[in-house]
Amino acid sequence: MLANKVNNNQKNKTIIFVENSLFVSGICTILEHHQMSVKKEELDHLYLLDQNDTISICHVKNEEMEKRAQNIKLRDNATNIIIIKNNLEYKEIVRLLHIGVNGICLTDIDEHYLIQVVTQVRNGHFFLDHRLTHDVIQENIRLIEKTNQGVPLDENSLKKMLTKREIEILKLLGKGYSNIQIGSELFISNKTVKNHVSNIIHKMQVQDRLNAVIKAVQNNWIRIC
Repeated sequence: MLANKVNNNQKNKTIIFVENSLFVSGICTILEHHQMSVKKEELDHLYLLDQNDTISICHVKNEEMEKRAQNIKLRDNATNIIIIKNNLEYKEIVRLLHIGVNGICLTDIDEHYLIQVVTQVRNGHFFLDHRLTHDVIQENIRLIEKTNQGVPLDENSLKKMLTKREIEILKLLGKGYSNIQIGSELFISNKTVKNHVSNIIHKMQVQDRLNAVIKAVQNNWIRIC
């Protein structure tokens, strides 16, 4: 019953697991600089937390990440958990998704990207590092395209939904491109890319860019080679 009792005042509780202990203090400093309430915590003290708007950051060993995240989600599924690790394999990403982790990214991120991760998760959205998106998409698409093999693309349906530029961007998202990479490829600004991605997500009625690509492949609108 404990896992099902969610206090409305706890919906913004966020915990960040950091594999590299040297990065914990740096992450705290960056988030504090951006006017976020942050506290460095010991791993064993997490279950005692009641600070609703405070972001708790703690060092967690690689082999303990999944178990610790699962225990927290079982106690209070409304708690946001962000995982920051040095390396992540596809199977591990899938396990973290099943646990209900809200954000997954690699350690080598800059200040802007860190703020983007935390903000998106605290706004109720799932965040997956774009460098990991490609692996997840490719594995899902491999299975989907087996079913769609030999079936012509339904390009007309996609053209009715998205503009030519949005279709170009959707295909690049399928290749795991970041906003900056898309902007460089299409010679447009990062802000313009963000607007297009937002429009794609809205028009396709999905939660994020990852699900936009998966939906497009499932419906045989695009093919990722």
